[in-house]
Amino acid sequence: MNTETIDTGPMAESTLNVAEFYRGATVLVTGGTGFIGKVLVEKLLRCFEVKKIVLLIRRKENVSASDRLLRMLEGPIFDRIRSTAPDAKELFAKVVAMDTTFERDDIVDDVDKAKLCNEVQIIFHVMASIRFDEVLDDAIDINVTSAKRLYALASSMAELRSIVHVSTFYSNCDRKYIEERIYDDVPYGGLEHIQQFFKTLSPKEKERMTRLVLGDMPNSYVFSKKCAEAMVGREFGNLPIGIFRPPIVISSYREPEPGWVDCFHGATGLCVPVVLGKTMWYYGKPDVKPFMSPVDHTVSGMLAAACDIYRRQCTILPVEKPVPVYNFTFEKNRFTYGDYVHLVGSGLRSPLDRWLSRIKCRISPWKIFPQILLWLMTLQARVADEILAWFGKRGSNLKIVSAISTLANAVEYFRCHMWTMDNSNVKRMLSLLSRDDAQRLDFDGEQIDWTDYHKSYAKGIAMELMRKNHRRQQQCRKAS
Repeated sequence: MNTETIDTGPMAESTLNVAEFYRGATVLVTGGTGFIGKVLVEKLLRCFEVKKIVLLIRRKENVSASDRLLRMLEGPIFDRIRSTAPDAKELFAKVVAMDTTFERDDIVDDVDKAKLCNEVQIIFHVMASIRFDEVLDDAIDINVTSAKRLYALASSMAELRSIVHVSTFYSNCDRKYIEERIYDDVPYGGLEHIQQFFKTLSPKEKERMTRLVLGDMPNSYVFSKKCAEAMVGREFGNLPIGIFRPPIVISSYREPEPGWVDCFHGATGLCVPVVLGKTMWYYGKPDVKPFMSPVDHTVSGMLAAACDIYRRQCTILPVEKPVPVYNFTFEKNRFTYGDYVHLVGSGLRSPLDRWLSRIKCRISPWKIFPQILLWLMTLQARVADEILAWFGKRGSNLKIVSAISTLANAVEYFRCHMWTMDNSNVKRMLSLLSRDDAQRLDFDGEQIDWTDYHKSYAKGIAMELMRKNHRRQQQCRKAS
């Protein structure tokens, strides 16, 4: 029986008033200093009249949570707010940092806990370890146990309306067809049994057992994300919570500026050699069509999903409230990996660079050619670093080649497999947006002009490379 059309609350099926949903709200964000988190905070400040944004931030390298927040707000991603908003200082004052430690059951102190329980209405849990080579129990601690501790705290929040648990579309990549539901089929007796078993193992035994437990899953990241989804469904289905599954998240399309990126994970990292004019071939299937989403589209989808989760709580009978899942993927308007490298090269400045990129960067269905090229590049990098050492300079060529090779191997699985999916909840969400919200939240992946998108893609990567180089030079000057 479908009860979604029953109007029993302020968020009826006929509309999704996202702007009103966030008006005057206090929003809690984990992972707010990361790639997706920064775009989320910027979008909330610039486009919605929120009351407060609380970021749970861990102390890192003796830098306090408040100092990390200050550094983040000084970053270029917030330049648009600084240049266009007359009340920019007041907007930034809405963002507050709160010290947190996810290694303990009580992730914040008692004073902060009381504040959160009395004020927070909306939660975005974005924080995650995205290392693909993490030992399984470490990945579970970060991606599952931390979420469990956050949602235990959320259970005491009196004003709670909605929680968005950010997962990944590939949390069930051992299936060819992925539905918008939780797959609670964690092997070996479930998550608890795996955790108990790993406690008795030595580090070397953990490494060997990780591969066995993963089975058909390619790495500990996607497996731990699967475990987290199962945990949410089993233990926190009583909360107003939903699972948001983005695919490969890449540079921004339009907001806060075209091509913006601040990290080189996944597909974006593999495009760095193209921007630098280097030669790099990757093993994979050129005809495979990946699911990719610009970070600003992803964040807009997350913001709409939080509102839709609340709508569901208001309009669906309690006995028929499964945890909603949002496969943020679009079947139409996809390109192949073979087309992808050409699209990236199309954004290079000179016609010669654009032409050469078609030769220098390729997806090869034969492993031997990328492997031979890697050996040659490694040799070249080693020689270059030795020459620099003769002149008393520190070379990083070998380190760069090694990092790109490691990343290429880590995501090789996703260049060789293709999936189909159901995204009914995402499409329904799109159809329910009001006219104003549809303009404010552009996340229809079927409407992306990928040729236009990639005009700024290479430039965005080049800009981040310049920023990283500038930060590295500053650190060297301070050290000397």
